[in-house]
Parts: sequence; structure tokens; C-alpha cells
Amino acid sequence: MTAATERLPLSLKSAHGLGAVAMGVKETGLTTFFMLYYNQVLGYDPRVISLVLIIAMFADAVADPMIGRLSDATKSRWGRRLPWLYAAALPMAISWTFLWLDRGAQSQSVFWLAINVIAVRLFVSACEIPSVSLVAELTQDYDERTALTRFRFLYGWTAGLITTTLAYGYFLSSDVPGENGLLNAAGYESFGWFGAGVILISTIVSAWGQHKRVVALPARPMPREQHSVLTDLRRAFRNPSFRALAIGALFVVAAYATSIAAINYMMLYVWQLTDQQMTFYPLGLGVAVLAAFLLVQPMHHRFGKRDTAIVAALFSAGLNFLTYAARNFGFWPELGSNISAILLLACVTVALFGQVLTTVSSSSMIAEVVEDHEATHDERREGLFYSSYFMIQKFGSALGIFLVGQLIVFAGLDGQITPENLPNGVALSMSWAYVVTISSLTVAMALALRHYSIDRASHEARLALLATRRASETVPNITD
Repeated sequence: MTAATERLPLSLKSAHGLGAVAMGVKETGLTTFFMLYYNQVLGYDPRVISLVLIIAMFADAVADPMIGRLSDATKSRWGRRLPWLYAAALPMAISWTFLWLDRGAQSQSVFWLAINVIAVRLFVSACEIPSVSLVAELTQDYDERTALTRFRFLYGWTAGLITTTLAYGYFLSSDVPGENGLLNAAGYESFGWFGAGVILISTIVSAWGQHKRVVALPARPMPREQHSVLTDLRRAFRNPSFRALAIGALFVVAAYATSIAAINYMMLYVWQLTDQQMTFYPLGLGVAVLAAFLLVQPMHHRFGKRDTAIVAALFSAGLNFLTYAARNFGFWPELGSNISAILLLACVTVALFGQVLTTVSSSSMIAEVVEDHEATHDERREGLFYSSYFMIQKFGSALGIFLVGQLIVFAGLDGQITPENLPNGVALSMSWAYVVTISSLTVAMALALRHYSIDRASHEARLALLATRRASETVPNITD
């Protein structure tokens, strides 16, 4: 069995997957709860919060290629990636804790809030980029890379699921009749401390679990000359498959960020769910993640990574549109009833399944671009491509957050309003604006991703070419 087709042990896949837990906790907090907390609980203007998140994402996005570049060039007895994981763990946890301390809108300046959010995002990136870059180093096998990627998403989404479940069911749950726990500031600090502990422990355990394998990896072809960051980015985006993947990621992440950042607003104001009904949302998320984890590899075998991503995304957006259309045209059970909640959560679960399939498939496709680039330029740049991909993802997240901020203002929720006092027409206009936005972004993603051209056959042919090239470089010339 060659290195390219070696099956990785389950323990290594699990240890690698743990590296995504910090990202899962961060994404859950910043996309699901941050906007609602700082807007409806602490009283910040939603446009200000959107601006803070967008500035932080842009700062993070600009830093990503530099982190990837530094990670590619790191030399140590522990390899290129592990030192970053060990060093980032504690700063990530500390910055995350400060984000959820209740100092109120009156005592905390927007400037220091922005600095705090930027710090959280930068420290997570300093861990996530080197960690995910290991996918292309640990194996060259088309399917094993899918396996590593799905383990990353399983652990990352599970961390987000557990965090969300505890948030709805424990940290942000109220025992007071008629009071909505999501609008109570008391539990957010404990929520922050819990997340910090999970981030710290999971990152250290992930690095340690991969340590022995990573330090034994063979040396990879490094860049023969150093270019500027902009030059590196231009070289990355000249690759047509990476360019298609990146443009597709921009739109699919924007759609996902919009849906996640708006979910609490949708459940509170559009669907009129109670605290108890909301606690079942994480259960549906868990079912979607588990189903995607089990089915993504068989679907890649049958349809390939690209087509799986496209079909899953369009299916998810179509179901989402039909759900909101049924509600708005009066074909839905009574809002707030248990039947309405069960039907909604079932539709949300199936739509989330499609979103997870799309995300896992798209992320798995980056690894094959690494060999495509190596075949042309004779250098390994895992960090460059993963960091460039993350940069585009963050631009997509920034776009999604911006759209949610505008949606909230458009619907008239820029003040502190309870569901009982919601003006007429707000829910209808918000739901239509939301679902049309999601559908448009998804269609744009599918059109872009059609231009990604690497499949299993071309990848395996490229591996054979690279193996022949490496073998010829190691054979001494004895003809003289």
C-alpha cells in the first residue's frame, strides 16, 4: 500500500477532527448569539454590531494569507503546523472569555469591542489554518481526505451543537413565566467561560494526538523563492479550479452566515417559537450533521465532490424557500403551535443537512488543488490555499452579517422589541427578504462551482505524475 492510498487510523482522524472544535465554538457564538446579545440585550445598534463583525472579518481575512504563508515556511523539530496549534490555544481561550463579559453598551466602547472580536478571530485563524492544512499533508488519497474533512466537520459541528444546546437549554434558559431566556443577560458570561474551556482543552489534545505522526512526515517541496503575499495570492487565484471554488465559497458562506446569524430572529419574530420549542433546534442540527457525516463519503464515491456540493446546496435552498412561502401564503399551521414547531424544525433539519454536505464537500476539494499547483510550480503550498480559501470564506461571512444587519433594519427591528409588541407586517417583510437573499446566493454559488474541474481520475493521474517526478529526482545520474 502506497502513502497515497494508506488508510489512516481512526485515532488520528479523531485527533485531527478535534482541531476544528475551536472554530465550531467561535462560529456558534459569533453567528448565532453575538448579534442578538449585543443588540437586543446590551442595546447596541444592529448596524454598529454588523460593522464591528465586518471589520473584524476583513482584518482576519487580510491576515489569513500571511498566517498561511508563515505556516508554510515554519521550520521546527515539530514540523510546520504543530507549533501554531500549541501557541494559539491559551490566547484563543482568553480573548473568547472577555467577549462575553457583561459590561453593557454604556461602559464598553465600540473600539474596544472591535479589538476584542478581531483578537478572537485572529487567534482562531492562527490555529485553524495550520490545523486544516494538515489534511493535504497527512494523506494524498482522494477518499481519505474526505474522511479527514468529515471528521473535522463532525467535531466542529458537534462542538457548535453542544454549545448551542447548552445555550438554549441551560445558560440562556429562563424559569420565569413569560420571560424569554435569550433576552436575559445573566447567562452569557457563563456561556463564555464554558466556551473558553472547550477551546483550550480541545486544541491541546488535538495537537498532542497528531504529534507523533506529524513530526514523522517526510519533507515536502518548499518554495524556491519568496514572493510577496499579493504575488502568492495572484498565483493561487490563477488556478482555475481554485478560483471557481473560492467564488463558490464566497456565495455559499454568505448564504450560510445569513441563515445562522438570522436564525434567532426568525425563530423569535417570524415563527414565534417558545423557549421550550427552541431547545429542539440543536437536536435537528445534530441529526443533520450526523447524516452528512455518514453519507458524504458514499455520495463522493457516486457523484464526486463538486456535484455533491452543488446538488446539496440547491436542494437546501429550494426546501428553505418552500418552507417560508408556505408560511407567508397561509398554508402553514398556526404559528407558535407545537405542530408548527415540529414541521419547521423538520424542514430546517433537512435543509441543514444539505448545507453541511455542501460545506464538507467544498472544503474537501481544496486538498486536490495543492497537487494541481505542485504539478505546475513544483512546490507544496497547503497553507497558501487553505488560508486563501478561509480569506474568501470570511469575506462571505462579512457579506452575510452585513445582509442580516440590513434585513433587521429593513424589517424595523433596530430597536429593542419583544415578539408580543412586533408591529404588523414586520415578520412578513423580514421572511421574504431573508429567503430571497438565501436563494439568490445559492444559485450564484452553483454557477461558480461548475467551473471546478478536478475529479477523482484527474487527481489520481496527477499523483502518478508527481510520484514519477519525485522518483526521477532521487535517482542519481550514473551515465557520466
